[in-house]
Amino acid sequence: MNKTWLIMKAEIRTTLGRKTFMLFAFGLPAILGIIALAVMVINRDGGGPVEEVEPPQSLAEGYVDPGNLIQSLPANVPAGWLQPYADEAAAQSALEAGEIEGYYVIAADYLETGDVLYVKETFDPLGDSIQSQAMEWILLTNLAGGDLSLASALWQPLNLEMTSLAPPAEDSYEDNWFVEMMPTLMTLILYMVILIASSALIAAVAEEKKNRVMEILLSSVTPTQFIGGKILALGFMGLLMFAAYVALMWVVATFGGQGLNIPTGYEVPTNLFVWASVFAVLGYAMYGSLMAGLGALAPDVKDTRSTSLLLMAPMILAYMFNIIVIEVPNGILAIILSLFPLTSPVSMISRMTATDVPTWQLVLAAALQLLTALLIVRLVARLFRAQILLSGAAPSPGRYLKVLLGRAA
Repeated sequence: MNKTWLIMKAEIRTTLGRKTFMLFAFGLPAILGIIALAVMVINRDGGGPVEEVEPPQSLAEGYVDPGNLIQSLPANVPAGWLQPYADEAAAQSALEAGEIEGYYVIAADYLETGDVLYVKETFDPLGDSIQSQAMEWILLTNLAGGDLSLASALWQPLNLEMTSLAPPAEDSYEDNWFVEMMPTLMTLILYMVILIASSALIAAVAEEKKNRVMEILLSSVTPTQFIGGKILALGFMGLLMFAAYVALMWVVATFGGQGLNIPTGYEVPTNLFVWASVFAVLGYAMYGSLMAGLGALAPDVKDTRSTSLLLMAPMILAYMFNIIVIEVPNGILAIILSLFPLTSPVSMISRMTATDVPTWQLVLAAALQLLTALLIVRLVARLFRAQILLSGAAPSPGRYLKVLLGRAA
């Protein structure tokens, strides 16, 4: 057992040095978290009374007001920022001289048309944008006779609060984007964790075989200790990866609030995270073991691509049928896919996000996955024999199955 732990610790150190794995495991959820945080901050306030007008440009601006609508500038407009001009010719001369960034031309019949023209020397439709909020506020205060309180009330006429006297219904979250995406998000996370961790395992084994390191290790440890340490190491890293993505979902669901349009009081079920963690570990144990055996069989990791795709076919199939499982979670197909060990990790979580799955089915699915994982580990240990490791033959599905069952060397 001590040798298994030594191999596990060595593999964890090696995995921490793989930039690609670290990027997908921890860098991607961190980036997504930063994006979600930025959206929450931007959307936190929908707009309130204007307390201070920020100049939208680096230079001063001007305006031409033939209808004399602007009698005075509000006190919260920075001094010297907005310059009045008698006509467009004067404003154009100031623009060409570089005295102003641009100028507004308020139509003489503004009260009937609402037309305002903004003129600047050059305009880049990709990089430039017109910030008209300040001019809107100035016109509003003047139309309100200079009354800032009235202008603020007109700027935001409603401070609406809604109260429902009916008790909250269970389906009150059905039309929310986050709630609707939850089954797909959880399934995708589970799929990614199992796939990335299993792929890392096959790469680790194939690399050690290619460098002849495996032969040295197997001279002092048993095949079961070797493969067991590898599986535990990448399983631990996969669990950390799963925790990172789940933590991101929990933060979004808990603190997203109005900024991300998350329903008030919505909570992701705790039991969903618990069972998802169980199925992530067991799913990885099954597929990780299969991938490790493929790595032992292949002379190079590049030779494993077609066969690894076939080994992952049940998981891919479960993901393809994900929509059907969510739409009809208690149908025959959904139940079969959620109980069959090789499709259970993805399909069972999809069912849990769509309906209440009986506890006995969850326990049965976990037990079948555990038994399957133990069986696969015992079978894969057969591939870590000298005659197999020294073979230079490219792997194929047929040869992989024969060696796994002990019918070929």
